[in-house]
Amino acid sequence: MTRLLDEIKSEPPNSRGRRSIIDEILAQLSPDDAADLQTALDDHLIPQVSISRVMAARGFKLTSSVISRYRNGRQ
Repeated sequence: MTRLLDEIKSEPPNSRGRRSIIDEILAQLSPDDAADLQTALDDHLIPQVSISRVMAARGFKLTSSVISRYRNGRQ
């Protein structure tokens, strides 16, 4: 019998081939804006709600819960 951890690591993710909302938004932004958004997402000192509000003002629906899942690796 294999180790549980080996089984878990070998299990493919269930991504269904769909890109995350954040990936879709990043693809639509200019390179500079995409870099700025990525930096903000990676900086956990920047509140999720701040990112969400600024993106909403620019016409993108990016909820705090989506940002939280992204930051916690659960896209």
